[in-house]
Amino acid sequence: MYALRVPLLTRDEKRRLIANVALFSSLSDKDLDALISVARTTQLAAREQLFHKGDEGTQVYVVIRGTLKALTTSEEGDDVVFSILAEGEVFGEIALLGRPQRTATVSAITPCELLVIDRREFLAFLRSHPEAAIELLSVLADRLKHVSELVEDTLFLNLPVRLAKKLVHLARIHGEPLAAGLRIDLKLSQEEWGDLVGATRESINKQLRAWTETGLITLEQGYVVIHRPREFERLAGCVIV
Repeated sequence: MYALRVPLLTRDEKRRLIANVALFSSLSDKDLDALISVARTTQLAAREQLFHKGDEGTQVYVVIRGTLKALTTSEEGDDVVFSILAEGEVFGEIALLGRPQRTATVSAITPCELLVIDRREFLAFLRSHPEAAIELLSVLADRLKHVSELVEDTLFLNLPVRLAKKLVHLARIHGEPLAAGLRIDLKLSQEEWGDLVGATRESINKQLRAWTETGLITLEQGYVVIHRPREFERLAGCVIV
């Protein structure tokens, strides 16, 4: 049994957060309450693993609070991070809709609270709410697009561009405006940054140090602060907002 690591949310708070999830946004308060009644919550400590690639999958999860990463590990022990999962995101559905094995390992980056829905209740929900099933197809399509982009970037882009794209992407989701620029409110180690872009910790260290020396960024206790966002956008070929 897990010890409590994050404050539990009230029923009204859960309803509000779940209502903001695209998959459940069309539900009435009555339907939301029915969904909450068949779901449970679980908590994870920072760096704790939820499940491993290849495990049997019988639940789908909604991130109520916190941040996680989905990754795979090679036989040599090298990790590749497919995605960062933040508040409001749904994951674990692939094992429920197709093969029953998990396609990635998921672990917490920060302390997390998750809503857990078992396979039977989730499939019954999709059958009775076809609009949610259509939205789920959109979620799956976005995931496939992201993995395809990750492969293309790793093959065709150099490290500075790949890392800049990842910083810009995470700044959109986790950016906190400061007088000095934009702080990415996500604490990652240099090894984890490497896992996100397919590079070694040493390469990431060298690139971050080069950007620090030119004043593009600073590193503050594991957080990245972007001081000149427009230069990063030009380097990455995409915009933060």
